[in-house]
Amino acid sequence: MGRAESVALIQAPVETVWNTLNDIAHTPDWVVGLEAADLKTPGNYGLDSIYYDHNRLGPLPQTTPWRVTAFEPMKRQIHESKSAVLPSRMILHLSPSATPEVTRLQMVVEYRFLPWLGPVSRLLERLVMDRALASVLRQNQANLNVYLASRR
Repeated sequence: MGRAESVALIQAPVETVWNTLNDIAHTPDWVVGLEAADLKTPGNYGLDSIYYDHNRLGPLPQTTPWRVTAFEPMKRQIHESKSAVLPSRMILHLSPSATPEVTRLQMVVEYRFLPWLGPVSRLLERLVMDRALASVLRQNQANLNVYLASRR
């Protein structure tokens, strides 16, 4: 199984970061390659919420359903996708830093890339995807800092 991780300091209080992570409709404003996202379950966003990400895999449009499988307010969320191309578990962990206006945000993605390829899949994960996804996570965190700064 592939794994990518990034930790960054986000220049906003924990509550602001948490609320932004929960604002699915605006995630395209800071997530790399995301064209749209929409909540599919009624009611408030939280445990068992289902949302769809709309992006591109190369030239092909792709819609990926995600389900929130863990939701600990102001601390942690886990989102899971059963995508055929990239089944994934995304873990978002927030913690306050020494400064109240700064939040430590850890993003972890555990995944399989093209799982039907068996050993080739694992090789591609190690050689390419782990680094590529870690880079995307770092860019998302940087974009989140810029997005939040623009909303102050």
